[in-house]
Amino acid sequence: MKFFATAPGGLSELLREELMSFGATEVKAQPRGVTFEGGLEVGYRSCLWSRLANRIFITVLEVELETQEELTDQVARVDWQQHMDEFGTFAVSFSGKGMGIDHSHYGALKIKDGIVDYFRDITDNRPKVDTVDPDLRVHGHLNRNQLTLSIDLVGYSLHKRGYREGQQVTAPLKENVAAALLMRAGWPEIAKQGGCLYDPMCGSGTFLVEAAMMASDLAPGLEKASYMLLTTWKKHDAKLWNSLISEAKEREAEGLRHLPDIYGSDASHKSLDIAEEAIHNAGYLDSIEIKQMTVEQGRRWGDWKPGLVITNPPYGERLGEVEEVKSVYKALGTLLKNEFDGWQGAVLTCNPELGMYIGLKAKRSHNFFNGPMECKLFRFDITPEFHREPAVKGGANLVQEVNKVMPELATSDGAVMVANRIKKNLKQLRKWAKNNEISAYRVYDADLPEYAISIDLYQTVDAGEWLIVNEYAAPKTVDKAKAKKRLHEALSALPEVFPTVPTEQIVFKVRSRQSGTSQYEKLDESRAFYTVMENGSKIRVNFTDYLDTGLFLDHRDVRALVAQKSVGKKLLNLFCYTATATIEAAVMGAKSSLSVDMSKTYLYWAEHNLMHNNCDPAQHKFKQADVLEWLKTESENPTEKFDVIFLDPPSFSTSKRMEGTLDIQRDYIGLVNQALALLNEDGVLVFSNNMRKFKLDNEAFEDVNIENITQKTMPRDFQRNSKIHQAWLFTKI
Repeated sequence: MKFFATAPGGLSELLREELMSFGATEVKAQPRGVTFEGGLEVGYRSCLWSRLANRIFITVLEVELETQEELTDQVARVDWQQHMDEFGTFAVSFSGKGMGIDHSHYGALKIKDGIVDYFRDITDNRPKVDTVDPDLRVHGHLNRNQLTLSIDLVGYSLHKRGYREGQQVTAPLKENVAAALLMRAGWPEIAKQGGCLYDPMCGSGTFLVEAAMMASDLAPGLEKASYMLLTTWKKHDAKLWNSLISEAKEREAEGLRHLPDIYGSDASHKSLDIAEEAIHNAGYLDSIEIKQMTVEQGRRWGDWKPGLVITNPPYGERLGEVEEVKSVYKALGTLLKNEFDGWQGAVLTCNPELGMYIGLKAKRSHNFFNGPMECKLFRFDITPEFHREPAVKGGANLVQEVNKVMPELATSDGAVMVANRIKKNLKQLRKWAKNNEISAYRVYDADLPEYAISIDLYQTVDAGEWLIVNEYAAPKTVDKAKAKKRLHEALSALPEVFPTVPTEQIVFKVRSRQSGTSQYEKLDESRAFYTVMENGSKIRVNFTDYLDTGLFLDHRDVRALVAQKSVGKKLLNLFCYTATATIEAAVMGAKSSLSVDMSKTYLYWAEHNLMHNNCDPAQHKFKQADVLEWLKTESENPTEKFDVIFLDPPSFSTSKRMEGTLDIQRDYIGLVNQALALLNEDGVLVFSNNMRKFKLDNEAFEDVNIENITQKTMPRDFQRNSKIHQAWLFTKI
């Protein structure tokens, strides 16, 4: 049998894993759910045990339509007597578009007509439509000319467990989303080890109840099992269903014996009243303890075994609220560090920028949707080594402090050595930069290995010269005191080498080994943007708010190449970041472009880059999407093809909706082939990445010419570090 389980956005990969644990086969994650196969028991288990799905459908028809009129005829060919009685009741829903059907009501009407026609032809009778309480719910989905007809085995959304019946809760966290967050936070394993759970802003108690249901092995569909429409479906196997119900009750009885302690607190007594009612309805009054207290008052009130702190703080929905909410996040961070050392932490927010106020370095983040709201779950190891120090420090303050406290450093052998090397580099680079109209370039890149910093000089249009100093985190084998002394020696040399750069325009950053989305991590929020010129375009840069400035200097020549090849042509820019390549192509005369990235923040930045250059937004468009998912979908059935494609993925990243990871060495073949599927026959694909040990296997690709353009696109200011990026041109044979 074929099934389809729907789920909220971002949960498909987790749902795929869950369905496989039920014995499902041929399991494939889709943007809004998962297709799978199995016997009826697999379908029943999914209805009873899925913590993540919204609905479970069993497929009764998959067909390719020739005409719109054929829709009703194909529906009428299904043996509906297997599924319902001629005097029964049914309801129809419809989604998708195609064959001239653009409205769900009209599509549902065509399916209803087919079911009625079937019964009239066979029995001269017809079942009745009952949209409120039918015996059978039928759903049709049309994708162009592909019709899929399914029966809803549940009849309601499975996130409605039953413990909130009758409650009026403002903007609650959906139960299945809460369950997914608990899974991502590692709660099932923590619970097995006997660890506690605490939510310091528990609100209406969704995390608390869902955590208890997981830890006690309670089937989430058990409470409302008798209301599921599979019980009125004619092919229902009552014996099988009842055996699964009995098994679920036995598992719950055993699970309750091992239920760990679960705690919650909140500042609002009204929220706690709602939480207590939900806890009572779910049967966990003896297992979940709640107290009224603010985050600032937060504390452990017993001998709790280390486990998980998980919460969903406010995030400032309306203008002006964000400033008030920042103090809550700071207080939460203080609570975690002071009271929960050695625990795991998980914080959900729909405003990820607030995460930096917690004061802990997140080990990982996951993207979720709660209804229409895009959110991010930050996960923490609450230990001193992850207590976060600001990664951006005022270079002016640091340089002044070094020169004030240790003025002798400026004349030390180390400082003199660094100064001489930078002067030597500048002697060659300044003339080159001026002749090539380059206003941002690298002047030092750990040329002396023991002085492990990079220095970039930005000559802005509107604020003079800036220095961006990045310290490469020293290996654990290097003595910290020695590393700090060398850093201070290097910094003390800068005012003498760059007398025209104000000390307040020296920005110092710590650059650790990249992982996940660390390069996009927010560090400050000065929102101070400046303009530099590159390849004839005005590019907005920000020196303090992020680890990177919005402009990857080593890709300067790659961007120029993309722009040159895009003149009069259509460009697709994937993983576009702030879309500087797109801007330069637009300025040079690209006909049109589409730039795709998962970050709203950077696409907003990109739009301002476009406006800054007076380019036509109607011709140069931006799309927010998980590039992996978008590229996969588009390559399977292209709606548009492009003359030039720029594919510049990160080396490693968490995928926005896939919930997995991107490893460019592992995944590049699929990505490149998917991109090639969107390339016109005479087009060109520019593929680049910054993974130093990356190796491209030319034999992995068919019917393409591949040219390594790494050295051709290596700017002069990066030639002493030639492994900083690699690049290739792909053209179809």
